[in-house]
Amino acid sequence: MRNLFLIIRREYLVRVRTKAFLMFTVLMPLLIGGAVVLPSRLMIHAAGTKHIMIVAADGALANSMKSELASSRASDDDDASQEKKQAKPDYDVDVQTAPSENLRERLTTQVRDGGLDGFAWIEPDVETTRKATFYSRNAGDFIEATMVNRALRFALCERQLAEKGLSPAQAKTLLSPVNLDTVHIDKQGSNKSNGMGAFFLPFLLLIAIYTTVLVYGLYVMRSVIEEKSSRVCEVLLGSVTPMQLMAGKIIGVGAVGLTQIGIWGAAGTVLGTGSFAMAHQFMGDSMKDAHISTGALVLFPVFFLLGYATYSCLYAAIGAMVNSDEEAQQLQFPVTLPLIACMIFATAIIRDPNTPLAFWLSIFPLTSPIIMFVRATESMPPTWQIALSIGISVLSIYGLVWVTSRIYRVGILMYGKRPTLPEILKWLRYT
Repeated sequence: MRNLFLIIRREYLVRVRTKAFLMFTVLMPLLIGGAVVLPSRLMIHAAGTKHIMIVAADGALANSMKSELASSRASDDDDASQEKKQAKPDYDVDVQTAPSENLRERLTTQVRDGGLDGFAWIEPDVETTRKATFYSRNAGDFIEATMVNRALRFALCERQLAEKGLSPAQAKTLLSPVNLDTVHIDKQGSNKSNGMGAFFLPFLLLIAIYTTVLVYGLYVMRSVIEEKSSRVCEVLLGSVTPMQLMAGKIIGVGAVGLTQIGIWGAAGTVLGTGSFAMAHQFMGDSMKDAHISTGALVLFPVFFLLGYATYSCLYAAIGAMVNSDEEAQQLQFPVTLPLIACMIFATAIIRDPNTPLAFWLSIFPLTSPIIMFVRATESMPPTWQIALSIGISVLSIYGLVWVTSRIYRVGILMYGKRPTLPEILKWLRYT
């Protein structure tokens, strides 16, 4: 046992003391923060008063659009957060009811020179064609174009409803969105949960497990290849058994992964407010009720460790069989295939986590660490299913460590050509 702890300590300290680990661990939150938080802040501060012109021969339609642009901002002020209110601009809208080509050229010049942010050109037959043109200095400002499009659509709908006898107030009520609250019911009780958030949040956690399991499994494989190339493993095997060496390597690198994830999680908590503000701008209220139960949060590190240990054994076996990264890449696809299957079936399982397919995938050791966690985030499976999944995974990991160590003890001493499957089977029978 002492030798095992020495190997774990060595594998852990060798990696966390490297400049690459320190830089990657610190820079990753900064890069993500810069990519997520900074753009949201820039959008907030960039929003201000936009001066636009509405050109339409129909003055009533143009004034209706002007009122709609003003009312859309006012409605946001009633129920939105401060970030969302600041992200949308105020509009200083002028109306021109005498369209002509000369006017179009003059307005185009004003937009080009910065005197005008944009102008909407409404053709007389807009009710039939349902088409209009918005001229803007910045084609990438989709928020402004979307707001003008929305204002025109509402103005046309109000006019058509008025022709049917409805007043403007009645038309506005009829066109207002309907908010549907969804309530998730499980054995622990019921809670409000938006359907979009309940779908995307488990999917994001699925990607997190998938990515980390894949990345740190590859770390173990490259570590084995490096030791095989440098002959360090030949010295180590003089003091420890192959199974101790393999278990220590897997646990040590896994501890590095947990350290890195812990640091990123703490950084994510700090950056969460800014990133949520940006997500809210693009997804609206679809994620506001998304939540993960306490039980699922407890299971996250459990299934992460199980998935990491399972695939680390498989990647370590690949590293022991090959002599270079190029040869290893040719053998990685069969190992990653179960992970790809998890991503393929994830959508169906999130929508219905209690199907026979979901059950068997959550029991099969190569897919259970991901699929069982996904099921737990949606609807907590029975305790016996979780215990069975964990038990099978633990037993399979023990078996994989034994098999991998048998391959490891022979493979690390084999140089030259890559072994064939019959040769690998012979390695397992060596005493």
